[in-house]
Amino acid sequence: MDALKRLLASSPVPLTEPQTLVGLLGVLLLVAGQRLYRLVVIAPGLAAGTMLGLELSEGQSLGVRIAAVSALAILAAFLLHKVERIAIAAAGAFLAVGLARVGVPLLLDSEPPRYVFAMGGALGLLLFPSLYQRLLVIITPTIGALCLAWALGRPTDLLLVGGLILAGVVVQLALGAKKSE
Repeated sequence: MDALKRLLASSPVPLTEPQTLVGLLGVLLLVAGQRLYRLVVIAPGLAAGTMLGLELSEGQSLGVRIAAVSALAILAAFLLHKVERIAIAAAGAFLAVGLARVGVPLLLDSEPPRYVFAMGGALGLLLFPSLYQRLLVIITPTIGALCLAWALGRPTDLLLVGGLILAGVVVQLALGAKKSE
């Protein structure tokens, strides 16, 4: 721990500054966002499960503590993974209903019947999760570009953000962006 404190103190760039941390996150998302996506989703669960396991097993033997930490970290990571899947499916349903609400009147010149919204929601619920996985190669560089632009003090520079997004997509595709599960 002392070595980490010395490293942070001797760094020419203040690694504890929010801009620096957000900028580093932005660079990671630009170049490897799709590969890191699963880790980013489950990391809070792993951390929370570890802390809860340590707290609940205080005073127990080392074996009990390891078992408690392992079980709770895995359970919390699993729960976050499931919550993420549900949230993506719900977002797909809402997106599809919104598209139906806007798109159908443009096509039919009338208000769509209610069943169109139900069908749109069901299609979004079923189809959006697979589309979302394919779109991560665009979504993660976009978030990374926005983080990096903010860290550089240029969050409204559309040319910078667009260039970073394009560069991030190209880098991720060139590195063989891994398809998430």
